[in-house]
Amino acid sequence: MNQSRIDISFIRKEQIVDAAVCVIAQQGLQNFSLSEIEKKANMSRGQLTYYFPAKEDILLAVFDRFLFLMQLDFQVQDKKTGKPSTDQLEGWDRISRIIENVLVRPVEGDGFHALQYTFLSQISHRADFRLRLSALYEEWRIKITTDLKREFAPVANDSDLRNLATLIEAVLHGLSMQRAADPDAFDPKAMCDLVVKILFTYMKSKFGQNKQIVKKKRSEGV
Repeated sequence: MNQSRIDISFIRKEQIVDAAVCVIAQQGLQNFSLSEIEKKANMSRGQLTYYFPAKEDILLAVFDRFLFLMQLDFQVQDKKTGKPSTDQLEGWDRISRIIENVLVRPVEGDGFHALQYTFLSQISHRADFRLRLSALYEEWRIKITTDLKREFAPVANDSDLRNLATLIEAVLHGLSMQRAADPDAFDPKAMCDLVVKILFTYMKSKFGQNKQIVKKKRSEGV
């Protein structure tokens, strides 16, 4: 009986999130409202607020949906190019692939970034938005730091690697913001190559004792 209730709750929440995603995709975030979601989901206001007490709760769920869709998009790109997915890579190989995926992927209709910036504009008075973004950024930071450790431990300390991971995250975030505002702001492939080269030059200078990555990048002509 309990399992049945859980399943129904999950289905209803997914229907609401599906409807919210459609509203944002078709009408833009500025027209995101409970009344529009009601129409798309074919539900009453009472049903909506039963599963999501406030519109902001729906936005948090939509944010996670967009993040999931973005990750799926990365996998699709990898399959199209015949490259291993990021899950199959590690160390510098995974970091450079993430940089490529973020900077080269299309930005048309990218609801994730629009919603991300909406959250950023609200963090001074929406603790839940701030905490969700903080958790997401920390999750990414930890993953990048872990890959850096695979390349540079034990010659680099944890603080240096975490700082570098934070810098990589900031570069990708800033460039993504510029591209979201203006898709023609820069050439994606050229920018990707530049970011990778700058990062490698720094890492070679800072952690030059690591011969593996230096040898690897020399063979790639960096």
